[in-house]
Amino acid sequence: MSFTKSPWFKVLIIILILSAIFFILRALSIDFSQVSEEEFKGWVKSLGLWGPIIYIVVYLFRPLILFPAGVLSATAGVIWGPLVGFLYLQIAANMSSTAEFLIARYFARDLVAKYLKGKMLNLDDKIERHGFLTVLLIRLIPNVAWDIQNLSLGLTKVKFRQYFIATLIGIMPGSFAFVFFGSSLIKVLFNPKNFWIIIIAVLLFVGIFYLQKFLKNKQKDK
Repeated sequence: MSFTKSPWFKVLIIILILSAIFFILRALSIDFSQVSEEEFKGWVKSLGLWGPIIYIVVYLFRPLILFPAGVLSATAGVIWGPLVGFLYLQIAANMSSTAEFLIARYFARDLVAKYLKGKMLNLDDKIERHGFLTVLLIRLIPNVAWDIQNLSLGLTKVKFRQYFIATLIGIMPGSFAFVFFGSSLIKVLFNPKNFWIIIIAVLLFVGIFYLQKFLKNKQKDK
């Protein structure tokens, strides 16, 4: 597997983008340390229900602008913190995966199949025998991009209920890692002394990476 297709490359891209934003803000003398975390949380609360709604809508239309899912996932942690951000990300990501799945299955099957030519997951046999487990492992061990997973699975024989529940469970570890990283970044913006929290976030990514590697090796042994 080439480095550009590895999970490490995706994490690196996200870290570089978010770090670039951090240093650009510093270069522009936009110092978040002059703003208290309480004031920021007050601003977030002032958005009311519109904040989560806008976030979910942007997440749904993200594939059309080719915006990286990982960056948008981390943004939930920046805005709402690790717990509430995780909840909104789960809602947005599962709505996004459901929409792409249904589009591939019922509305644009031929167009999607043409788009995925050469990228299709050869899963039909496994899906027929172990639908839930196969989707769960695809989510836990992502070997292809998020949108390609959703569209490809829409062309298989997996039952929607199995797809939905396996996706809901399978994306939880990765979702929390991205949200926690985003929330740690905003804490550093408020107070650079909190940089140690980002180290914990990176270690969380490392732990998930090795969990995925372990699960992948277990699958190969079967």
